[in-house]
Amino acid sequence: MSVTLEDIKQLTDDERLPMSERLSNAIRNKTYSKIAELSPYAACIMPILTELGWRSYKRELIESIPHFSNHIDLVDLRNMLVTLGYESDEKCTSVEKICPTLLPCLFESDSGGIYVIKEKSEVSATYFDAHKNKYFTDNILKEKGTAYYFTDMHPTHAMTGLEQSSEQWFSQVLKRFRKLLKHLVAMTFMLNIIAMFVPLFIMVVYDNVIGARSTHSIPFLMVGISVALGCELIFRLVRSKTLGLLAGRLDYIIGVETFKKIMSLPPTLTERSTVISQLSRLRQFESIRDFFSGPSATLFLELPFVLLFIVLLTILGGSIALVPVAMIGIYLIFGWLWFPSLNKKLVHAGHARSARQRMLMETFSGLRELKALGAEGAWKELYREASGEAMTRTFKTSTSHALINSVAQSLMTIAGICVLALGTLKVMNGDMTIGALIAVMALIWRVLSPLQGVCLAMLQIDQIKQSVQQLNQLMRVPSEPNSYKAGLIMPKITGQIKFDRVTFRYAPNEDPALVGATFAINPGDFVAIVGGNGSGKSTVLKLVAGMYRAQGGSLSIDDTDVRQMNATDLRRVIAYMPQKPSLFYGTIGQNIRLNQPLATDKQLIIAAEQAGILPAIKDLPKGFDTLVGDHTTSRLPSGLVNGICLARSYVRKAPIFLMDEPGTSLDKFTDQNLMDHLETMRGKQTILMVSHRPSHIRLADKAIVMVNGMVAHVGTPGEAIKYLTEMKK
Repeated sequence: MSVTLEDIKQLTDDERLPMSERLSNAIRNKTYSKIAELSPYAACIMPILTELGWRSYKRELIESIPHFSNHIDLVDLRNMLVTLGYESDEKCTSVEKICPTLLPCLFESDSGGIYVIKEKSEVSATYFDAHKNKYFTDNILKEKGTAYYFTDMHPTHAMTGLEQSSEQWFSQVLKRFRKLLKHLVAMTFMLNIIAMFVPLFIMVVYDNVIGARSTHSIPFLMVGISVALGCELIFRLVRSKTLGLLAGRLDYIIGVETFKKIMSLPPTLTERSTVISQLSRLRQFESIRDFFSGPSATLFLELPFVLLFIVLLTILGGSIALVPVAMIGIYLIFGWLWFPSLNKKLVHAGHARSARQRMLMETFSGLRELKALGAEGAWKELYREASGEAMTRTFKTSTSHALINSVAQSLMTIAGICVLALGTLKVMNGDMTIGALIAVMALIWRVLSPLQGVCLAMLQIDQIKQSVQQLNQLMRVPSEPNSYKAGLIMPKITGQIKFDRVTFRYAPNEDPALVGATFAINPGDFVAIVGGNGSGKSTVLKLVAGMYRAQGGSLSIDDTDVRQMNATDLRRVIAYMPQKPSLFYGTIGQNIRLNQPLATDKQLIIAAEQAGILPAIKDLPKGFDTLVGDHTTSRLPSGLVNGICLARSYVRKAPIFLMDEPGTSLDKFTDQNLMDHLETMRGKQTILMVSHRPSHIRLADKAIVMVNGMVAHVGTPGEAIKYLTEMKK
């Protein structure tokens, strides 16, 4: 079957695609004039990047586009630029007041114009007009609006941003919100000042209005306290909105940055962690967001201003102020004695809940096997035991927490009774007025309520402290360098591979997976790597792909040691077919383009045809735009799933093609397509294939036999099959 113009036209019908995919197509095909038709903000992307001196990596630009977005607005544009390494700050100003040293900048005028200002003089400015998609030199100096200034965040001298600073990552993030935090503290200060008016108002009413029967002053007092309470309501609403904004932005930053960090970690740190442990680690960071969005943040904002109320208590009641001071000491002693024991119970309860959740994950992933084995009864019993352990641990924790709550409430009540008793004696002795006593009673609750709340929130604070420590530890872990960071610039790869006494083990306490492996592969060779389970076959592919680094010996590609190469760039020039193919959430086209976002529509169709799945894709209602991944993958024919993964490896004409047991996941039709394609690739690409299947091994030019991590034999495919047969005897 050949690719027709009708096929390409059907695929490139942009009108039915989301805007993000249409923007990607415009970048792939270099039809930049179409970008302006999509959105004025999208039209600003290339002018901004050009003026910033951005290196023309179209792949990174396509990867920064919002997934499945049907519009590109200002937020999307700024997020794309952040992904590419350019942060932006906004300022309300006029074009005339923009400092020339801060150019280029994006300017959104109050009249609706969107400009990328390139240069500015005293009489005119050179700018790109997003609506007209053209550059102009004109006098727009009087235009008022919002300017967005860009900062290049790319690290220099082969150092990451974290390596350049010894400060903790979370502290750096909080520094972004310094102004916001100052506003919160200022609003809390005003709220506490206003809160003092209420007890003073009560005292004045009792002592001056009721005592003197001065009814004419009541309206003035009521107006004054009403204004104060109205201001308090406004401040509380603004503070709640500000805290919500802070929590939302922190949640976004932490979520995006931790995900980005995990994606950039070397496979040695992530491959052997279970899914549930990774999810639990990410879920712990949610406690930071919950702290700022919940009542705990308000409590800790109020806590420093307790001193104001204690000072006012001292002025009104003298020695009565010693009662809340004594309560503070008692709270501290109680927390010091009780919280370590409760913290241990919380840890045990968390482990028990994690074990139960791990069982649930295992059940959902292996439900078919459990039913096939008839093991439902035994598995139910195991889950019952896990649930019982989790319930017991949670009960003990809840009991301890209830005890803390009861003690804190009792201490607060005792403090109130003590204040009332001391105040009564002072009134009887003439040292206080009735109004002052009532005001003191109102003040004591304002002092003790935050203390009680903080006492109950200490467990959450401990959890947040641990989350912040883990977050900082995660951010300190060295990442793999990306295309912007250190690493030898990749030359044109021909596909020569040399192993020279390579030794590798996955963990210090494990046996070596490779021991002194030595062999050479010339450009264009088709090599089969064979051997028993655990012999090191797949490890060879992982080392070539830059997933791991050899601990001994050297592995070179085109006479260049891979340790000098950028791991990300290395993987981008290698095509890989895994043993267990996976589809990710997105369209079929997006899945095929994962390793080559710049693939044109024609290349996409050719790859699907070579994998033998083009007819199946054309039969789907949405063709290449059919959503796959998540739960939909299990409903697709296995031949189509495997074919999509094959097409993904075909779409990049990589000089090195790695295949890990392709025969175990392919049906007969797809397998025959694979064998036919391998014949056409012979001599054009260096092919390394791990396989047990004799029909695949015989396709190779030569075969390498691995035994216990060592190269046991290098020869023809026939010799390798004979060697393996003799080993089994």
